[in-house]
Amino acid sequence: MKSDSPMLLIGIGTAGCAMARGVGRAFGEDIRCVLVDTDATSGEAGGDFVLIGGDRLSGRGAGGNIVAGRLAAEVSIRMIDDRLEDVRLAVIVTALGGGTGGGATLEAAKHLAAHGIPSVVFATTPFVFEGDDRQRNSRGVMTMIEDAANATFFLPLDKLIGDTDNMADALRRAVDTVASGVTLFWRLVEKPGYIRLDTERLRHLLAGAGRGRFAAVTVQGPGRAAEAVDRLMRSEMLAASSGPVKSALCGILAGDDLLLSEVGTVADGVRNAFGGLSFDLATVNDEATFSGRLSVVVMLFEAGTRAEGETASGSVMGSRRRRTGKGVLGVGPSGRGRFKNAEPTVWRDEDLDIPTFIRKNLSLDF
Repeated sequence: MKSDSPMLLIGIGTAGCAMARGVGRAFGEDIRCVLVDTDATSGEAGGDFVLIGGDRLSGRGAGGNIVAGRLAAEVSIRMIDDRLEDVRLAVIVTALGGGTGGGATLEAAKHLAAHGIPSVVFATTPFVFEGDDRQRNSRGVMTMIEDAANATFFLPLDKLIGDTDNMADALRRAVDTVASGVTLFWRLVEKPGYIRLDTERLRHLLAGAGRGRFAAVTVQGPGRAAEAVDRLMRSEMLAASSGPVKSALCGILAGDDLLLSEVGTVADGVRNAFGGLSFDLATVNDEATFSGRLSVVVMLFEAGTRAEGETASGSVMGSRRRRTGKGVLGVGPSGRGRFKNAEPTVWRDEDLDIPTFIRKNLSLDF
């Protein structure tokens, strides 16, 4: 584990642990990382692993139950505290739809906020064919995770990969695709560049950023900058979502052959294609990794996902400030409203402070 890094990577749940390990492999050297799961078998592949919910779940996993995953994290997430020393930014990778990813991610983001550590969440959402229950599980926690974290990227698996692979290859490619994208994001912060994006600048950019869209492309050959912009413009991951773009972060990763004109082509192309009230650019010069290649990472943040001047819980600068608005049906970040600081009301392994429509996976039509 790279103990002097100001960034901490946290993989939550079985898929999240796999994605975090993928980031480590793609990065090519040790990174500061901790793996968290309710299933003890997730630790068998190695890495700094923390089993949560041990007394309640005995290492057998949450069984797809979000409440079980959340309760496991409520009683056990403090076990990562000794990994938080000198951490300035946490990046969480996870998958929603199941129990641990859906339940523990929310508690992890809240726990980090209580320690004054901003968090960025990259979470995949289920394939449509996985069924209504997993889709509702995912939708039910997205708003609460968004309220608890500083920035969130929800990545639909149906858009992330195609449908031509067999099942095993498709799931493997989903993990690898998320891992490679997060790795490029990681390099923007960890590696020096002509236009530097360090942790403190990123903390400032992500304060109250809210829900975003994320994509990364890698190209080579003549006209690579224009090709990168064209591929990003056609990316389903950056397609219009719930609102217009309020800000954009663009990162360019290349070797010593990066041309000033290529930087201008990418920056102008992304700015013109996606708009936004503010635009930030960063570059990485890494000859050993990107010689002959050009990689571009784009993060778009949507207007209206956070109130003006608002930061996420446990925000970057200073004390915690709450949203002026609330989540779905007036539910706050923890789903318990003004009782968020009280002990949860647990009956038969169900947290009764979580709204019934979320606990029972009910769809509400208006």
